[in-house]
Amino acid sequence: MQTIHTDDAPSHVGPVPQAVEAGGWIHVSALFGADPQERAIPEDARAEAEQLFDNLTAILAAADCTLRDVVRVGIVMRDLQRDRPVFNAVWAERFGGHRPARSAIESPAFGRSGENARFLIEVAAYRG
Repeated sequence: MQTIHTDDAPSHVGPVPQAVEAGGWIHVSALFGADPQERAIPEDARAEAEQLFDNLTAILAAADCTLRDVVRVGIVMRDLQRDRPVFNAVWAERFGGHRPARSAIESPAFGRSGENARFLIEVAAYRG
């Protein structure tokens, strides 16, 4: 197993890597739409979703992958009904015709206290 890291996406606090690679599979750890340098979550839902995909793209690039290599995305949203439309719009713009498997759940409690992130994703990609 190899750890994947880039300074172009936020790092986790503690012993959690941004991603790992094993046997061609890239597993991205819980990822937020925080700015990589400031660690701030944008106040606007669309800006947060766009930053989230920027972060994902950076981590995948560090693993020599692209969004077209994504196989599955697990999504957590703080308010599914409110935020799903804007998330889906950014999803469609970024993935285009590529359609990885996905699931989405709502949870009012995730991330670090006070950050108030709307979105969290976990991603599996395959570099075959």
